[in-house]
Amino acid sequence: MPTFDLIAKHSANRINGFHIEKGTQITIHINMMGITPNNLFGNNRCKDALVQQFKMNGIDIPPTDAGIYGRGMWDIKMR
Repeated sequence: MPTFDLIAKHSANRINGFHIEKGTQITIHINMMGITPNNLFGNNRCKDALVQQFKMNGIDIPPTDAGIYGRGMWDIKMR
C-alpha cells in the first residue's frame, strides 16, 4: 500500500474559512497498486480514496476543488 507525504507548497484559503498554511504536511495511504507521485492526483481509480484520506487529515473540501486536489498545491514524497 503506497504511503505519501504531502507538503503544501503555498497557503490556500477556501470556502467556509478553511485555510491550509504553507508547509502543512499530511500523510495519506492509498490501498492500490501502481499509484505513484506522478499519477496520484490524475488517477480516477484512486479519487475516492484520496478524498477520504484528506478527510481523515481534517481537510474536508469537495473533490472538484482542483486547487487542493492537484499536484500544484503539494510537494509529494513517496515512502
